[in-house]
Amino acid sequence: MPLGRACSVALACVCAVAGLAGCSSGYGPMPCSLPAAHAYALDVTTAGRVRWQVPLPVPGYGPKQLSPLAVGAVAVFAQGDVISGLRLADGHRVWSWATSQAIAGMWRWQSLVVVLTQAVSSGVPLPVLTGLDASTGHARWTLRFGLDAAGFYPTADGGLATVRWDGMLELVDLSSGRARWTRPFPPGPVTGPADPAMAVAGDAVLVAVNGRLTSYDDQTGQIRWTEPLMPIELAAGKPELGLQASAGLVYLTGVQQLAVGQSTPVLLGISAADGRVKWRFVPSPPEGTLDVYAAGLMSVTSESDSGGTWQDELDPATGRVRWQVASAYHAIATPAGVVTGPADIVTGLEGVGTELISQISLHDTLTGQIRWTAGLNGGWLSPGLPALPVFPAGPLLIAPAAGPDGSDLLAALRMSGGDRAWQVTIPEPAAAPLSAVPGGMLVYTAAVQHPC
Repeated sequence: MPLGRACSVALACVCAVAGLAGCSSGYGPMPCSLPAAHAYALDVTTAGRVRWQVPLPVPGYGPKQLSPLAVGAVAVFAQGDVISGLRLADGHRVWSWATSQAIAGMWRWQSLVVVLTQAVSSGVPLPVLTGLDASTGHARWTLRFGLDAAGFYPTADGGLATVRWDGMLELVDLSSGRARWTRPFPPGPVTGPADPAMAVAGDAVLVAVNGRLTSYDDQTGQIRWTEPLMPIELAAGKPELGLQASAGLVYLTGVQQLAVGQSTPVLLGISAADGRVKWRFVPSPPEGTLDVYAAGLMSVTSESDSGGTWQDELDPATGRVRWQVASAYHAIATPAGVVTGPADIVTGLEGVGTELISQISLHDTLTGQIRWTAGLNGGWLSPGLPALPVFPAGPLLIAPAAGPDGSDLLAALRMSGGDRAWQVTIPEPAAAPLSAVPGGMLVYTAAVQHPC
């Protein structure tokens, strides 16, 4: 595979709950890509057959590449500032929707595709939400925000929660584009970071701000409970609060100030039912940053100030470390085990650094013992994207690879032993998270994408 063909592949965002799915982002720094020279949409079966392959318009600039969506009988691909609706049966283009802003998020709700757009130029990127009819591409509703917003978080019942910078928490109904409810933050002294952290847990919207963690009912906006947090502050150069939820637990990350000039990253495991802290985790060594995610297990990536990255697999019930592996990329939880992979830095076109995943390993979930290791001969990541370029599909693990002649492939590995079940040639490197459809997956490929 030519070194300049960096593939921005990430773990598929899975927000599919009660008919809602998609990927979204806040407005922090995001990797961007130069326009691709060629782009294609593909539908590949789980047996390794390409059902259809369709060229797409060359996209403009955008903050990131989103995973395609399947909405009814239509496959939806977002590229920079253009969205294409393709007939799922044969790939025939049925509509196209263009915007003057970059597409930063996309969700599915019933028969709608809800699109978040924002400006990529300097200045405040005021967000706009648009609800598109998935069968025609026509806009059913548009919602413009007069102020910036701190991320968008889909709920299971067709809502989209956001924190406006005027200090209000708002939940938008995706069916109509109208605000379901708007609430101010709980009053009280500012004892923590001013910027909020958000997450969705079941039918609750969670917000950590002003030294408190509060749970709101996603239908009414009423406060279910609110609990004070242990003193967690932002130290110079440290990341802001992080909040995630999974299987009845809320995971809060931050930096605890121990003394003047001394701080340590900390992770709290909190009950989503009542807000009580169940356990506290501090990485070893107690320095650097924590990056936490929950995908069927609890994983913590720790990067120390002195260099080195470790991934701890925690027991969600106790917060104790089950096992640890050296890896800069988020593991992927599968029914068969946990997938990890190292990366080597190589230099591509114009001296741009890219990262090559040469092999992946499957670990036992409880013990971390390696069950198998398989070579990919090419699985590319752009810097700043932490997820491995693999996609679980039933008993198979789909990963980008390279053939002996440098051709771009998708390879299917059997989770039972790591051997290849099949491989299929694709026109360019896979450049977005794969998306599942009945009997297969949607794949977006593009050439020459690297960070701006």
